[in-house]
Amino acid sequence: MHLRKIAAVLLGLSMLLTGCSEEPAAKADSMEEASAGVQTEAQEQESTAEPVTDGVSDGGNISENADDTPVPEIAAEAAGEEAGSGVIEFIPMAQLPDLNMDPQTPFTVNDIYYTSILTPVYHENYRYQIREFTKRPARLVIDIGNTGSTDLVITDENMFYSILDEEGNEAAGSKVQGAPVTIAPGEIRRVVVTAQHPDAGLVFLDFGGMSHTVGHPFYFPTLDDAVDVTDTTPYYKYGYILEDENGNPFRIAQHFKQVIGNGKAKMTACNLMILENGKIGPIDKGDGFLAAVKVKIANTSDEVMTIDQLLVSGGGLSGVEFTEKDMALLGDRALPYTIEPRTIVEGWIPFRVRDGRDPYGIVFRTSHGGFVLEAMHSYPVYY
Repeated sequence: MHLRKIAAVLLGLSMLLTGCSEEPAAKADSMEEASAGVQTEAQEQESTAEPVTDGVSDGGNISENADDTPVPEIAAEAAGEEAGSGVIEFIPMAQLPDLNMDPQTPFTVNDIYYTSILTPVYHENYRYQIREFTKRPARLVIDIGNTGSTDLVITDENMFYSILDEEGNEAAGSKVQGAPVTIAPGEIRRVVVTAQHPDAGLVFLDFGGMSHTVGHPFYFPTLDDAVDVTDTTPYYKYGYILEDENGNPFRIAQHFKQVIGNGKAKMTACNLMILENGKIGPIDKGDGFLAAVKVKIANTSDEVMTIDQLLVSGGGLSGVEFTEKDMALLGDRALPYTIEPRTIVEGWIPFRVRDGRDPYGIVFRTSHGGFVLEAMHSYPVYY
């Protein structure tokens, strides 16, 4: 990320942590966060540069997005909560919403914090939505819409995987399937890029007057980095640290499946589901849709751990408190707010998805320290 992007992220997150420190039950006023990794490991049909039609297209993690009119799911779920009538069941969304050609404000360079998986990216002359991004095999499936006035021609030279060998030589063996792929103005086509190197995870896009990269969404562990929370051994790692106004440190995970810990507790985001639900607790879909991230937490100490406050931001919602009472609505999917010594728990946390420029993050204020998962819109759909 550029320094300007980092500054924006840190400023917004510090504002949220300031609100969080004033009173455990208080709502935070604002949050400007960024997002982490990218991928969609859902199974897709093999498709190479085929036109994408309206409605549900072939393959991909996509589906029609609901409109802004009131929907039965919201009314039913709200009524159920008020009556205390039981558990809210997740309604999985089959695919991400289709890319469309509706007018959109193009992203600036500073809007692209991380690789966006759950939301489209808009440029001056084209837009795209990632459908699949995997390693072993290395494969990127991406829908590209031409919003310019001339043809876009995708080739092996302007869209390619890159990975270097030990001598610094290009070793990806990248190939655009069916290249060259021509996308006429006003047209959306699906493009598939593969690499012979199974660990290739960085793709360069250099066309339509814009040059940038998209990166594989999973955290890339090095040396002694943990790859999951499977035991209660103390762990001391994190992406970076921010302090609230009282000097309390919050350890931040920047990527999907990145394990963070402070010696007393450790956690990771291990799954993500996109949902048809209209409302879960205080979080409704608004003009976007709902998703839920699965979190795994280990209490690595000999003392009981409690989650004192959980704040959710995303899709235009900022610092919404998701209480233990709200969490109880999820039934067996609920994340426990009390964690016994030397035990591991897991559960789901919902958030709203709308625009890739929105800040996304979940703040945990616990008896064992502060933790943050950021950039959930860059997490892969992984169920």
